[in-house]
Amino acid sequence: MTDTIQSYDDLSRYISGLEKENQYLKESLQAVKGDTERIDDLIEYAVDAIFMGDTRGSITYANRSATVLTCYRNAELLTMNLGELFSKEEQERVPLQYDLLKQGKTVKTERLLNRRDGSIVPVEMNSRMMPDGSYHSFFRDITERKLADKALRVSEEKFSRAFKLSPDVIVITSLEDGMYIDVNQGFTDILGWTSEEAVGRKTLPGDLDIWCSAADRERLMSRLKENGQVGGFEAEFRCKNGQVVIGLMSARIIEIDDTPCLLSVTRDITERVQAAARQKKFEDQMLQIQKLESLGVLAGGIAHDFNNILMAVIGHCELAQQRLTAESPAMENLRQINLAAGRAADLANQMLAYSGKGKFVIEVLNLTNIIREMEHILSVSISKKALLRYDLAEDLPGIEADATQLQQIVMNLVINGSDAIGGDNGVIAISTGVMECDRSYLRDILLDESLTPGHYVFFEVADTGCGIAPDTIPRIFEPFFSTKFTGRGLGMAAVLGIVRGHKGAIKIYSEVGKGSTFKVLLPASQLPTTKKDTETELIPLQESGSVLLVDDEEIVRDIGRAMLNDFGFKTITANNGKEALAIFKQNHKEISFVLMDLTMPYMDGEEAFREFRRIDPEVKVIICSGYNEQEVSQKFVGKGLAGFLKKPFQLSQLQKMIQFILKD
Repeated sequence: MTDTIQSYDDLSRYISGLEKENQYLKESLQAVKGDTERIDDLIEYAVDAIFMGDTRGSITYANRSATVLTCYRNAELLTMNLGELFSKEEQERVPLQYDLLKQGKTVKTERLLNRRDGSIVPVEMNSRMMPDGSYHSFFRDITERKLADKALRVSEEKFSRAFKLSPDVIVITSLEDGMYIDVNQGFTDILGWTSEEAVGRKTLPGDLDIWCSAADRERLMSRLKENGQVGGFEAEFRCKNGQVVIGLMSARIIEIDDTPCLLSVTRDITERVQAAARQKKFEDQMLQIQKLESLGVLAGGIAHDFNNILMAVIGHCELAQQRLTAESPAMENLRQINLAAGRAADLANQMLAYSGKGKFVIEVLNLTNIIREMEHILSVSISKKALLRYDLAEDLPGIEADATQLQQIVMNLVINGSDAIGGDNGVIAISTGVMECDRSYLRDILLDESLTPGHYVFFEVADTGCGIAPDTIPRIFEPFFSTKFTGRGLGMAAVLGIVRGHKGAIKIYSEVGKGSTFKVLLPASQLPTTKKDTETELIPLQESGSVLLVDDEEIVRDIGRAMLNDFGFKTITANNGKEALAIFKQNHKEISFVLMDLTMPYMDGEEAFREFRRIDPEVKVIICSGYNEQEVSQKFVGKGLAGFLKKPFQLSQLQKMIQFILKD
């Protein structure tokens, strides 16, 4: 110092320098102390639990979070070994990796920590060993993370289960190009492609080509781009085997590895849509049936009254013909009147056929024989450019039907086929056969009225004509509807009425420009075919005795009286069943038989018949009606009805019936 300090000033400067160094050291120490305090505060108040320990594992320090996590007081922790915070089983399950710790590496593990209150909490433990063998460990409560992971796993498991096991089609595709990323079992079950076949391929045309309409996919993509998700989207999809299914799709855009993808769920609603279509068809059919029934009631009522008028016209015409000589100039006029009345009666019969009440004489018939008997009349009824071909099955089961009505059906269908061919050359093919019809086959018929499955005899009339437009087919059986010209009449309407009346069905196959086929199905009968009766020889009647004639129409009573008087009977008339009953009570021993209408006011024919039978069980009653014999006979089955005459009847028919009931 003596060498350095030469003067007082030097000493002062030296002392001043020492003071500055001292001040700097003080400030540095203060700063270090402040940093140390801040570090201590950070450790003490850290969110994670922090432990420090010596080489024996004893805890030498634990921060506040350590006491909160373990529920031990700080003083208690400082008396414990770190291993005491874990059960023996946990220490064996997740041992500390001392070899790594000794290498100075940080060991990170997840363990279950035992708290002072007996509860267990999952922790993430990070431990590091210092060079002197001491350690420090950081514990982080991962309960919420574990719960979140568990919830995520449960969610993923649910999605995986739903994805794999759902009966619906669930797929994940690339939004950009429609490539399949994943598909579920429902995809395979419904569309037929396995996961191995589909994943990596595209839904677009040229690959799997699952969308039946590219426009549908474009519509879906457009709506997805607008809203990000779509629900209730209906489209048609093509299966591996070519079958088409109708799907109801919900879809939304998701991201997988930052790539936009499409997650879609599609339910197969093919059966639902088809069921709805069947239901609509059924409702349309029921509406049509109700319309036909309403029109049928009207037609039947008109035909009934019309027949009463025709009864008088035909009856008086025949009586006049009998009373005039063949040379009389009036005979030709009467003949024309009779022919016109006959045509009017045919029209009335068509109206009854349309109403479903047109079966008049029920027999067990062979359909092939019916058509063979018509070959000549069919050949002269069609265009010369139409060729008739027959394919008629032998040994057909019988059908319970009216021969005249069946002939009307065949004639109408053949003539319509000829009209469809027009001036061109063409073929009309008529075939017969028998087939087993199940419920599904009978469902797809015109006006299904819950027909019974079973054996049906059928005939087909197929033509190579112009065909029928699909929207026209439901209307062709409407009365007076025609695509040709106005006023075609009840032809096809009568066909439908006859078929319905026979509990049959009609199937129509038609293609515009190629032709039409009408297939008529009639229930097969178990009864043997009816043999034709030999014609009964008419013997002139010269009878005596009384006949009770009952009808509410005066014109029918008048012509009936004239016919019966012509046969030699004395005729007593009544205009209803009640009046007839009063007459019958007084005169039944003198009455040979009763000729009575079915439909009358006050007391109808059925009720009057029962009362007659109570008075005289042997009474002979002939019922007259404009309705068919089958319908009337059902009312009197097993009750002793003598006979039935359908209005309008001819004099010869009445003569034959009287001859039949009085022959004994």
